[in-house]
This record gives sequence, C-alpha cells and structure tokens, in this order.
Amino acid sequence: MKALEDYKLQDIELQDVEDTLGYIAKAFELNITSDSFSETKTFGDICQVFQDNIPYENEESCTSQQAFYKIRSAIAVSQKIDRESITPKIRLDEVFPRIDRRKKIKAFQKELGIPVNFLTMKTWLILLIIGGFIISLAAFFFNWKFALTGILTCLIFNWVAMKLRQEIEYISIGELTMKITRDHYMQVRRNPNTINRNEIVKIIQCSFMSYLDLKLMELHKDALLSKI
Repeated sequence: MKALEDYKLQDIELQDVEDTLGYIAKAFELNITSDSFSETKTFGDICQVFQDNIPYENEESCTSQQAFYKIRSAIAVSQKIDRESITPKIRLDEVFPRIDRRKKIKAFQKELGIPVNFLTMKTWLILLIIGGFIISLAAFFFNWKFALTGILTCLIFNWVAMKLRQEIEYISIGELTMKITRDHYMQVRRNPNTINRNEIVKIIQCSFMSYLDLKLMELHKDALLSKI
C-alpha cells in the first residue's frame, strides 16, 4: 500500500481531477466545459487551457494582498476591532471567540460579501458519522430495515451537527486569506475585470494541493494525469 506522500497526480482518479477543475473555473468565474480538457495529458496542459480561456485584462497586482485588505476591513467593522492591529498572523479563534462564534462569523460574512464558511465539526464527530454510515451500509447484508434506519439517523445527525458546528477550520487570518484567494479569486480583486496572469498557475496549484492532497513538487508542468 502506498503512503500518502507517495501519491502523484497520475494516481488521482480522473473524476476527482475534473471536480477540482470545476472549483477552479468557478474561482475564475469561467464557463469551461469538460471538452476543453479532452486533450490534456499533463498539469501544464491544464494550466494552458485556463490561461487560454481567461479573457480578463492583465493587471499585475497581488490578489492575496487585496483579499487580506478585504478581510481586515470586514473584521474591523463587524467585530469592532482596530484595523491596524489586524495582521495575517492573528489566530481566528482570537477574533471569533467561542461565545457567540456563529453570530460573529455571520456578521463578518455579511460585511465581507463573499460566501466563505470556515466552521467545521470536531474530528471525532466526523469520524463517528462516517463510521455510522459504514456500519449502516454493511448492515444491508443482514437486515435492510436496520440499515436504512442507520443511514437515516446518520443523515439527521450530520445535518444537526453541521448546523451547530463551532470549530474553526483554519488557524490564522493568513490561512483564511489564502483560502478566499483560491476559492473566490475574481471576487477579491480590486478591479473584478482584471487578473494577474502571473498568479494563474499558483492558484491552480493551490487548488490541487487543497482538494487532492498533493504536494507542490508533484504539480510541475510535465506531471502526468491519470488515464481513463
């Protein structure tokens, strides 16, 4: 069995790669069909497709910096914090303490104007729900009524847990900045009709690293894609 660090781009299922391409297209606000990637064989080919299909005017300004400024402003206004004291290194659990955390984050999201959510469930709770699903599926071999009851219970439990989640997924404002830059690239640009073409490959790499658990060294231009 391969260790996680041994996986390469060519080991990733094609469907997972296609899902990631959809996330990237959404971040760049592009309507690119899967047919556009039909001839791609390497990571470099994927990057080229995006570079060829992005119509926006080039403007060499730092998008992550613009994202940080937006986040800083939204935190300062919604949480009534001096903006000059807000830095990328500040922990999010200090900005959004556990008391009234969901309410405070909702106010921040409204001020930011970007649908970003960084709350999650405790790890043990996620594992419990997954374990319940697995046991319920296995129960189909013995008692289908018990299996369906188990699946329904897990779905309800998961829905309630998602509504009440309190854990913050990212540690610092800097990490949140990178997430928003990656997932909402065009929305955080000061001028939404421009793009920094020098950042395109970096954003694609960050998306592949986040969604597919790949390392940067595995995302060079000649890295091969999986075959059907």
